[in-house]
Amino acid sequence: MGGRTASASAETGSAASAASAVAMAAPAPAVGVPAASATTSGGAARRLPGIDALRIFGAVLVVGLHVGRFPEWPVPAMELTMAAGRWVVPFFFVVMGFFLGQRPNWAASALGSAGRLLQITLVCALLYALLHAVQLGPKAALERILSQDAIVRGVWGHLWFMHAALAGVLLAAARPDWCMARGAWWGIAAVILLASVIDSLCAMGRVSWPTMFASRFLGGAAMVWLGIKLASVPVRTLARWWPVLLVGGALLLVAQGMAVRWKGGQAIELQLHVGAVLMGVGAMALGLWLPATPMMERLADWGRRYALGLYLLHPMMIEMLRSVGLRRSDGLWLCAAGLTLLLLWAAEHWFPRGKAVLDGR
Repeated sequence: MGGRTASASAETGSAASAASAVAMAAPAPAVGVPAASATTSGGAARRLPGIDALRIFGAVLVVGLHVGRFPEWPVPAMELTMAAGRWVVPFFFVVMGFFLGQRPNWAASALGSAGRLLQITLVCALLYALLHAVQLGPKAALERILSQDAIVRGVWGHLWFMHAALAGVLLAAARPDWCMARGAWWGIAAVILLASVIDSLCAMGRVSWPTMFASRFLGGAAMVWLGIKLASVPVRTLARWWPVLLVGGALLLVAQGMAVRWKGGQAIELQLHVGAVLMGVGAMALGLWLPATPMMERLADWGRRYALGLYLLHPMMIEMLRSVGLRRSDGLWLCAAGLTLLLLWAAEHWFPRGKAVLDGR
């Protein structure tokens, strides 16, 4: 996976792991990931299978984003497919903060959530350090692990999300008064807008890659705080606004991409559109609105069991498939997603303890 596009796309999805880890921070059964739930205005908790169903859907989209560009497809179809998946990262960031903020005394429980995020991050760092050692040799792998870039990017590109999530949760736990202040809305919006502007400038070749990553790291932490703030909004209110948020976000996403292209940049390189953040909030609102039908419950069960692992392990599967000669991008997407899900199913049945460690339990 070479160049900016491959690297950038490889960073898009750790959101799935972070959101699932926060959901697991609450007391849970010994087996399985607890279902997403929210507190209604009456104080009762209700299950939200729509959120869990969107987790597995988003994780599958992330696999395609991490494959990179699809040169076999017509350019408009390829660009549309990649743009259509940009809501996933903000969705998981915001969902993580939302369910953290729904808890009574959330600031105290945030440390437990951070501990689970740290466990997942360390396990992934070990796995991908071994992959680096196989691909690059022990010396180059050690240099990559100990580099300054690893602080915000992680050992493998997609782990930047875990680092940003940890920063957001830890900072919220340390300074809940900052997070809950009324003026925090403006501060969160300013950080996200700044990160999006720098992302656009990087796509136009005017800002360096390390600078963009540092700003995206801060933007990710700010989206966790955005989710915490949104937890103070009634669930019914959020659910009612999902069409406006999704459509408005899509329009903003297209407008930002057109502006970058007009200035001579590559719109396909954009990762943190303002519109994508709005769409992520809209996707969460859609998950709150979706009814608990039998089909939705089945998808939600897959989301609880496999979305986290699908994100964590699919880059390894992509590399393995490339090493055996599979080059067609859509084939890589489908095979990597399918084989990773099969691997997770096997681990769940034959090595449940290992899967629990990977899940942060």
